[in-house]
Amino acid sequence: MHEVTMSKKLARSLAPYFPRFAELLAAGNGEIENIEPPASDADIRELEESLTVSLPESYKQLLRCARGFWLFGGAVQFGAQHPFFHEFPPLKDLTPQQLEVVKWKGGNWPPPSEGMLCFAEFFMEADGDQVLFDIKNGLRNGEYPIMYYAHESRPPTVRKLADDFHTFLEGLLDREEFRSADG
Repeated sequence: MHEVTMSKKLARSLAPYFPRFAELLAAGNGEIENIEPPASDADIRELEESLTVSLPESYKQLLRCARGFWLFGGAVQFGAQHPFFHEFPPLKDLTPQQLEVVKWKGGNWPPPSEGMLCFAEFFMEADGDQVLFDIKNGLRNGEYPIMYYAHESRPPTVRKLADDFHTFLEGLLDREEFRSADG
């Protein structure tokens, strides 16, 4: 019962910024759990300083409502461990086992997500896949494109999901993968 109350409270706080997402959440879509308290503006400034990059305003709105939560039993995970940069060691520093995996998967090293900012786990295709801000061209109208990192693909791939975080979150609960999971 506590999770249901927390879910409705979160939906109310998100409604002014993400009305479609909040509406679906309030209607019981999303199986939300592990809701973390909101981040303060000071927390967000500290996070941006530690990352040395500005975060999109729409993402900061989410953080002000909840620092994290899980959807669909953890298939989507926003949390305090996010965001973080995808940084990979040089090829010469990989272990023999890691080199074998790179060879088996094919593609170039480092993976195509190098330098992107991961903001959530998103197991759309496989456990361990993620959604990222593509920061290489800087903020455009205060936002970064949203990319999906499919690490199990051979070779690993990155593809665009949305032009911005607001669009991504507003459409998240409407995604075909989640509609079919609910029946």
